Amino acid sequence: MTGKLREDLFEGADPNIGVTAPRGTTKARIERAALQLFARHGMDGVSIKQIAEACTISDGAMYRHFKSKDALARQMFEAIHARLLELVASTIKPDASLEDTVHAVVAAYCELAEVDPAQFTYHLTHRNYFIAASGDGGADPSSVMAACVADAMARGEIPAGDPELAAAMALGLVMQPAEYRIFGRIKQPMTELIPVFTSAIMAVLRAA
Repeated sequence: MTGKLREDLFEGADPNIGVTAPRGTTKARIERAALQLFARHGMDGVSIKQIAEACTISDGAMYRHFKSKDALARQMFEAIHARLLELVASTIKPDASLEDTVHAVVAAYCELAEVDPAQFTYHLTHRNYFIAASGDGGADPSSVMAACVADAMARGEIPAGDPELAAAMALGLVMQPAEYRIFGRIKQPMTELIPVFTSAIMAVLRAA
């Protein structure tokens, strides 16, 4: 990706709000500092010392809360992963249509991208790393999408095919613009584009 990372997306975040820890705790401040650094520089480009300095604690204090940088990174990733699934699950009704599910999945990604850009960027840029390490990514919006696509194919609502491929193609219509926004190539908030993404994904699924 060409372009410069939009630092302004990460400015103004409350340093007391973490990912898994209660607000205002030392653990929450560690998580926020790590999240901001990982989003900007990647997990491999950040040291424990840099995280400790960012939240004004000692290296030793870091290890009282997390046994390693990798443990900290994985815990945050899994929590964000779960949050995305919760955002989808909370808006999908049992009898939801394919378009309803597409809209819910798109909204989950777009809302996280705007509410907490550091969380979104970290998840977007490190998902493959954690999936490769564990062998699977756990339940998340992409698995919800694939299952819904498979059901729609079985009903004859959309053309038959590989539901995982169709779901990947569909989510790519959100992920690539999200990356462009992180690098300043798209200025419009992702939440304003939810209807556009939903319509585009439905067009792809119906034509696949």
